Amino acid sequence: MTKRLIVSSILAIMTATTMMVAGPVATAARAPSANSDQAHGPQRLVDKAASVAVEFQRDKGEAGIMSHARGMYIVPEYGKAGFIIGGKGGAGVVTVRNGAGWTPPAFYNFGGLSVGLQAGGTGGSLIFLLMNRKAIDAFRSGNKFALTANAGLSVVTYSTGTQANLGRADVIVLSNTKGAYAGATIEASNIGTDDGRTKEFYGRNVNQNALLDGRVASTPGSRILQRVLPR
Repeated sequence: MTKRLIVSSILAIMTATTMMVAGPVATAARAPSANSDQAHGPQRLVDKAASVAVEFQRDKGEAGIMSHARGMYIVPEYGKAGFIIGGKGGAGVVTVRNGAGWTPPAFYNFGGLSVGLQAGGTGGSLIFLLMNRKAIDAFRSGNKFALTANAGLSVVTYSTGTQANLGRADVIVLSNTKGAYAGATIEASNIGTDDGRTKEFYGRNVNQNALLDGRVASTPGSRILQRVLPR
């Protein structure tokens, strides 16, 4: 079974389970609005991250690079729509290689990008591939950090013209953006832990570093993402 089919099957099971538990009320309920907490809730974010991971792996070049990453910060939507924070930036999940698999998601948001909206882009999906321990440790450092050259990280946005620089990069950015800044360096700033989504997703307060270290057990809702990532 392909990863795309796995995602579709899991989403179908989750939808059917929700309807059985909620009964007639769920059937009659209106779909969440684009601005509601439910529409931008943690499970929705994880599901979207899984879909984005599958989408990017359809490109053989990007799939090959993803297979070498030690961690990923997946931002399903940013910019003018989606999981935006205060009208800009975005929200995403971080997962780290843990043996033969991946850790359950840790939730982070960011305040802005060094290029993008200023350059005429309209938003899209991003995956920040964390290629070494230095990049992963940036997410262990607490709130208000950055994935930028000024923070001591080498950040390269993937394109056919950047192949020679990929081996030296701490962070490689994959983007499906087709706007004015396609291929330009994209750096995220003002990154912070998303404690609200973390608590809602796991049902309790969870230490972000415990998630990144693989000391938190997977949940049914996290496995949809963990199963579609490259081994």
